[in-house]
Formats: sequence, structure tokens, C-alpha cells
Amino acid sequence: MNRTFLSLYLLIALGIALAGWGLDKLWQHFSPPPAMSAAQHDLIALVDSAVLTQSTKLLPTHLKSEITYLTLEDFANSSLREALAAGESVTLHNRKGELQIYKLASDNQTIIRLQLPVATPARASHLNTILLVLFYATIGLVIYLWLWPLMRDVRRLERHTQHVGQNQLPEPVSVLPGSAVTHLASAFNKMAERIRELLASHKEMTYAVSHELRTPLARMKFALAMLKSDSSSAQHAASLAQDIDEMEALITQLLTYAGYEQESGPLTQKDGDMAFFIKELITRAKQSNPTRDIKVELVCDPSNTRVQCDWHLMERAIFNLIHNAFRFANEKIIVELNQEPNAFEITVSDDGQGVAEADRERVFESFVRLNAKPNAQVRGFGLGLAIVKRVMKWHQGTASVQKASIGGAKFILRWPKVSSQ
Repeated sequence: MNRTFLSLYLLIALGIALAGWGLDKLWQHFSPPPAMSAAQHDLIALVDSAVLTQSTKLLPTHLKSEITYLTLEDFANSSLREALAAGESVTLHNRKGELQIYKLASDNQTIIRLQLPVATPARASHLNTILLVLFYATIGLVIYLWLWPLMRDVRRLERHTQHVGQNQLPEPVSVLPGSAVTHLASAFNKMAERIRELLASHKEMTYAVSHELRTPLARMKFALAMLKSDSSSAQHAASLAQDIDEMEALITQLLTYAGYEQESGPLTQKDGDMAFFIKELITRAKQSNPTRDIKVELVCDPSNTRVQCDWHLMERAIFNLIHNAFRFANEKIIVELNQEPNAFEITVSDDGQGVAEADRERVFESFVRLNAKPNAQVRGFGLGLAIVKRVMKWHQGTASVQKASIGGAKFILRWPKVSSQ
């Protein structure tokens, strides 16, 4: 607001100054100061003689009221005083259109001002009207030139907003640098990006749910048919129970992911011992994967394990990474905790098959599942890493993956430090 007001104010002030200067030059060019006629020269000479003789009897009665006697001290240090001191005659028009003639008398002390009622010429009157119209037209042009890019950007924002209202995908809007609506356009682009993410997530979720639920439903239909015709009901009942558990796990993951899609309010970041926290998560991950004999190693500086984060959200992110590493590791998982001057970093590495370079960005998208190991015991739904990315985004941090030194994938969580609570 202040920047917009200041730019408009300076532009109008500069426009008025330039317009006034330019129109004054035009006035001086087309309407120069009036020149004295021979009769006026004779009249001034007559008044000069009266000054020398200190007698006004020779002057006509009607002329006496139009003569004023001044001195050089009555004039400021200006070009008018310099011209009078040099003996020049100066003619001017006052605001009433009367002609005023200034002349230094022969005594070199008295300034004669002779005021004559002279009507302003029609040409000068027309010129004055034209210049006045040009002045206001110039101010209007200056304001228009300032408003035109603003209204253009506002109309562009309006069109993009109308597209969103017509159930079209929102597109980013671009405005000129320094525009008065730059911040508004930036906010609109962030909103448009979030809408596209939500629509894409909704579409992916719809496809995933329809695909993931078809398989267990088909198996359940088959098992029910077999129950009716086969005496080995216990085996089919167990199969049904497994399918029901799988569907329940999918629904739980979908509800969890939907909850993490809705960002609400600021994070509650508190100080705590991250090393102890990670050990607890490793224990939980081992309990969730009882058939996987994997060695998990925690690497950290025991004297520097205090971290600030939202522990509820970070619990989900770190557990998802460790749980995911159990699925793909062959024999070993390494969890590292590092601190930098301005950031915290946690890495989870495994010695599995790793993530191809072409998939390192895509792996954090929702419902994306890469080819798992044939012996993987835990089947995922492609939502764990998407939740990790969302949690790190809320922490103003990043989640990335690269090749680990032990051969597999190395997932890296980085987020900035905050002031102590």
C-alpha cells in the first residue's frame, strides 16, 4: 500500500512539474512580453520630465491615477531589477490584463510604473485556454500511464480466477516485476499450485482405491464361492481374514494420508532427544517386521542429539523411512543424525537395490510404488514417502534420496533450526 501510494504521488508530482515547465516555455514562445509602442515611449518620456521638474501639471488628469513611483529597493534581487538598473524599459501584463510599464527615471533613483488598461488579445486568451486544457490532459495522461499496467494485471488475475470458477485447472499468472499486484499474483500462484496438487492427489487416490480394492474383493468373492462348495472352509476363512486385514490397512493409510494433506495451523516445535526417539522407532519397526533379520545401526554424536521439531509429525516421517528400509534392505540399515549450524539432518540408508536416478523425484509422489524385492514381506500402498515429503514441507525442509555408500538407497531429511522455545 505504502509503495503504491508513494509511486503514484511521485509520478503525479513529477508530471505536474514537467507539465508546468513545458507549458510555460510554450507560453513564452507564443505569447512573448508586449513591446512598447512609440506613443507609449513618448508617454514615459513625459512622465520622466515630470519627475525631473517635480511637477505633474503637464500630465493629463486621468493619467495621474495610473502612475506609481517606486525605488529599486522595492524590487528583490531579480532579473527585473537588473534590467531596470541597466536603464531598460520592462513591459508586463498583470492578472487583469492591464499593461504595466516599468522605467528608471532620469534621476536614477525613481522607478516609474505606468499602468494602462489594455485588453488581452483574443489570441492570448485562446492560447491560455489551450495551455490550461493541455495541463489537465497531461496530468490525466500521467495517471492513465500509471493505471494501465495495474489494470492490465488486475484483468489478467480476473481472467485466471474466472477460469478456476468455471471448473478449469488454475494456471500460473505472470505480472511485470514491480507491479502493484505482485504479491497478490504470487499468492494466487501458490493457491493455484496447491489446487493442482489437491486435484492430482484426488485423482490418484480415486484410481488407487479402485485398483487396490478390486483385488481383495475379487479374492473374497472367490473365497465365498469356495466356502459354499468346498469342505475346507478354514483355509478359505483365513484367506478372507487376510483380505479384510489388507483392505483395513489400505483404508487406514488413506485416512492418514488425507489427514496429512490438510495443513492447519503452525507447527508445535519443541526440543527433545532425537537419538532416544529414533531408538524407540527402530524397536517399533523391528516389531512390525518380525520375519526380517536386519541389523539396524544408529550413528550420532551422543553429546549433540537435542533437536527441535514437531515430534508427532516427525515420528510418522522417520518411522515411514525406517519401515520402508526394512522392506528393501538385505542385511543392514544405517540411521544417522547430524547437526549443522543452521539445520538438522537425518538419513536412513539400506543395502538393498536402491532407487534409480530417474525415479528419485517421483518416489515421493502419492500412490507411486517402485518394484519391490520378490521376498518383501510388507506390501505398501505408495503413501508412506508422500507423507514424509508433506511433513518436511511443513517444517520448511526437504526430503530427498540418493545412492547410499552401503549400496542401496539413502533417504535424507533436512529442516532448518528454529529459535529455542
